[in-house]
Amino acid sequence: MRFSHTLRLNAVPEWIDNYVNYDNLKKLIFQLEKERVDEINCQQDPEKSFEDRQDGEARFLTALDAQLEKVFDFYTQKESELYSMLDDLEAEINGNGDFNNRSDYYEGKENLSPLENLDSTYRLPNSLEVNEKDEFDLPTERIEQIAPQRRGSRASRLSRHASRVSRQSFESRMSLDREDDFLVEQLSDLRSQLILLYISLSELESYVELNRTAFEKILKKYDKVLERNLKEQYLHKMVMDSRPFMPETMNVLKGQLSRVETIFANAFCGGSRVIALRQMKSHLRDQVTFERNTVWKDMVRQERKNQDTKLIEPTEIKTYKVPFTSYRIKAALMNQIISIAFSISALIILLCVDCFGNRQENYCFALLIFCAIMWATEAIPLYATSCLIPFMIVPMQIMRNSDGSVMAAKAAAKATFSAMFSGTIMMLLGGFALAAALSKYGVAKAFASHVLSRAGTRPMWVLLAIMFVSGFLSMFISNVATPVLCFSLIDPILRTLPDKSRVAPCLILGIALSSCIGGMTSPISSPQNIVTIQYIDPNPGWGLWFAPALPVAILTMFICWGLLLLVYRPARDTPHLNTIKPTKEKITWQQIFVVLITLITIALWCAETSIEYAIGDTGIIATIPLFVFFGTGILNKEDLNNFLWSVVVLAQGGMALGSAVTSSGLLEDIALRLKDGIADLPVIAILAIFSFLILVFATFVSHTVAALIIVPIVQQVGQNLPVPHPNLLVMGAGLACSAGMGLPVSGYPNMSAVMLEDPSGKPYLSTKDFIITGIPTSIISTALIFTLGYGIMSGMGY
Repeated sequence: MRFSHTLRLNAVPEWIDNYVNYDNLKKLIFQLEKERVDEINCQQDPEKSFEDRQDGEARFLTALDAQLEKVFDFYTQKESELYSMLDDLEAEINGNGDFNNRSDYYEGKENLSPLENLDSTYRLPNSLEVNEKDEFDLPTERIEQIAPQRRGSRASRLSRHASRVSRQSFESRMSLDREDDFLVEQLSDLRSQLILLYISLSELESYVELNRTAFEKILKKYDKVLERNLKEQYLHKMVMDSRPFMPETMNVLKGQLSRVETIFANAFCGGSRVIALRQMKSHLRDQVTFERNTVWKDMVRQERKNQDTKLIEPTEIKTYKVPFTSYRIKAALMNQIISIAFSISALIILLCVDCFGNRQENYCFALLIFCAIMWATEAIPLYATSCLIPFMIVPMQIMRNSDGSVMAAKAAAKATFSAMFSGTIMMLLGGFALAAALSKYGVAKAFASHVLSRAGTRPMWVLLAIMFVSGFLSMFISNVATPVLCFSLIDPILRTLPDKSRVAPCLILGIALSSCIGGMTSPISSPQNIVTIQYIDPNPGWGLWFAPALPVAILTMFICWGLLLLVYRPARDTPHLNTIKPTKEKITWQQIFVVLITLITIALWCAETSIEYAIGDTGIIATIPLFVFFGTGILNKEDLNNFLWSVVVLAQGGMALGSAVTSSGLLEDIALRLKDGIADLPVIAILAIFSFLILVFATFVSHTVAALIIVPIVQQVGQNLPVPHPNLLVMGAGLACSAGMGLPVSGYPNMSAVMLEDPSGKPYLSTKDFIITGIPTSIISTALIFTLGYGIMSGMGY
């Protein structure tokens, strides 16, 4: 949570205007940062720049002084008010109060606080005739009722009663007159005032702590953003010397809180401070809970208001009228209904048509087309379609035994579920664990910020650096999480750019495209790679995967960088950018531990082919980060819940479908028919055909879906060639899945990039931006896969 939200959440709502205005100070810092970058771009005289910088610091110091003075004035006023109230209450309680001065009571009743008015014990008193009072300010008639007639004079009876009363608590003394409503109300009034005073003093203590933290954080941000060293000097000379923040002041405040606890304990809890503290803290918790709930509602309302003020034209929700009725349905729902209806129609038609001369193959082909349409149109979520696949496979009797007979339902269910959980899924989960740990403990962010801080201020080098950082991080934390991290890293650059600068779309598009390219670099960098590895036998491990993937990815990234510079010319309007500051937090043992486990896991994955006799499958290695990180508490249940389970379920559904397509014989039949048309072509031409086919599918639909549907077919075609090359074709097809980046819907990185907006609410990127740069990059990347990649894979023996 940002500190500005923390401040508002913990502040006393009635005092909110008297806290440090953290947001305004932060805006001033960013404004000074922007002015500094503008000075660099204007190539201002160094002497003038120094003067401007000194002037900027003076403006910031003036704003800080104003905030400090505001806090000092409010604290001094509140301290005097609350301390005086406590003195008055203590004096009243020690003197037992003037309980029968009802005119004062009614006058005070009119000025009660809302919480006091909520007290159910407040009732208007009945008429009370008091003619005689004793020395304890209690009506004599009532004392006579309470103390029964005994031997001795009335004076002696009063003396004995006074001795007993003096040993009782103030609450007990006041409640002797159980029929007197006025005394009950006066008692409740004093008790409420003490509790409210305790709450107010506690809030004053919190007020000081929050403002002290606000000064520390805003000075730290100033030093970090503007590369100054103001924090220590200002904190010690100004903040800590100001009366509210002096240790002596806090000691006095804590003493007053202790004083209230003692008074409350003696008056209402028989002298037990433990009971008194429990009662008052219970009221304090209730008050804080009430205020926080109120503040949260206000914060949410304010956020919505801020969103509404963005310069985005409201879009009308398109609807269609249902024929012969008065009902209207949304266009999105109509599209969903049409897509589902089209999918079901295609399924029914294909079930009735004999395409392959075999019932199991016909049914499996119908299921394959049905799933392809559902995935392509996203009529329902992708993972929901995956969950439907096992349900359809078994009742449709698609699975066959090795002798060609129909597999029994129980055996088919077992085979389907076996395919859905394999070493490949474990590898996906292991990759998620590595990504979660590297992100949670700031390892990825620290690495990226240190690299980018050395990139300088020239747009072309900053762009190249951020692209290679995105590609590199995609290898380990996946190309799903990488763009989000990198977008946050370039925020200091984006907020200091002039309006309509071409640098912003250039950098954002560079991150998105390089993350897509980085999706091909390692087995865990994207879901499509996980699917691809399942069809390569033996498993290539990280070492063999790197051989073709890294050269293709690096060359593609350089070409993409050149295209972005050619299209956007970022240095024209902004020759110098703001410098990205490296993180300065100390290295922790958790970070060292996470890096160590990550390196061990990757090393074992790279050496998988050499130790296959001992471990059997890469999924076994993937269990290392899972049990180590969760077992040691590095990751917890919340981190497990944050895994991309929708991707896992999607992959599992695809594997179940792949198992059914193979078992039914459909895959082999399709491969044989395709082979007849391409058997005479060289392998490089076959790879080019499938690469471009997958490129089109991945661009318009999804990288993962393209791999799920086409990669199994590619493997069978490769196996049935005169000279089999299944692994070469499968790996080439898997790399081509990541090459699709020509549209906003082409992969997670593009989807994340197109959602980014500038401060006025306008998107940084449009579909045109992706088409101009993304399509040429996609085509060049695919060409590199079936040329350079083909040569490397052939040299590997594939």
